[in-house]
Amino acid sequence: MKKLVGLLIFVFPVVCFSQTPVNLTIYHKLGASDFAYYLPSQNNMNGSFKLTRMEYYLSNFAIIHDGGQTISLPDTVIALVKAGQPTSVSLGNFNLTNIEGIKFYVGVPKNFNHNDPALQVNGSPLAYQAPSMHWGWISGYQFIALEGFTGAAMDQLTELHSFGDDNYFETTVLSSGLMYNGQYYINVNADYNRGLENIDISTGLIVHGDFLPANMLLENFHDYVFSPNNSLATISEISQLAVSIYPNPSNGKFTIETPATFDGSQLKVYSSNGQLIKSTSIKNGAQKTEIELKEKGSLLLEFYKDGNKLFSKNVLIQ
Repeated sequence: MKKLVGLLIFVFPVVCFSQTPVNLTIYHKLGASDFAYYLPSQNNMNGSFKLTRMEYYLSNFAIIHDGGQTISLPDTVIALVKAGQPTSVSLGNFNLTNIEGIKFYVGVPKNFNHNDPALQVNGSPLAYQAPSMHWGWISGYQFIALEGFTGAAMDQLTELHSFGDDNYFETTVLSSGLMYNGQYYINVNADYNRGLENIDISTGLIVHGDFLPANMLLENFHDYVFSPNNSLATISEISQLAVSIYPNPSNGKFTIETPATFDGSQLKVYSSNGQLIKSTSIKNGAQKTEIELKEKGSLLLEFYKDGNKLFSKNVLIQ
């Protein structure tokens, strides 16, 4: 996951007199594993699958804050989520003290759902996409496009494309906002194993519509897929964008640049066959750590804090 914050974040009630940026970060998961295309997984019925496409719309956001108050965003704020890449949605700037959660709908609001995508501004999530997320003016946009392979040998083509105004459901995730570098982050897990909960995928499914099992997929997104994520490890994963490793690829000498929140963390370097080849502490927080290695190939760098694995990155030694 790609998918931005520091290793250790203390959340205190702070009176905000100015507007603060708020971001929604979605962590794509397959059960306990980070999401990846073609990664084998199972639903609760022991149905095996591997996904080749997982895209969906989120809209009608509302931020829950300060004792259950809500701030509703304009319905023009629509996000097209693609599980194969990091997802961080900028929700805007708001005057609030504590964030307690977020509400959103899976899909496209009815007043936009049946518009012509050709009339949308280039770059808009409602403009034409490749592959398409639109089924025509009558059917509207695909709220979820799930594709992959299922069956015992995972060789049965499966496509669940879900849409329909009657399947436009709201979900609520009570996830505390975490402050970092003057911005709030609302961190949410999205477990796509649970998107296929109670759906028989023992044979291939090709269903494009607003009926079973396509609408069950949408119901599962409402009921099961999203959950709060406030663990130390997850918060740390956001900080990956704050960690620079360069040059990469390298000839064996590279630099790791870390923010102040990494003070006291530990770096472990593993070879391509899993052998630990280097372990070092990162001191003084914000600094540049120079690394020199003789091993060739793709090496795994793992960062730890207080014995907890935070995240990992790869570096290629040529």
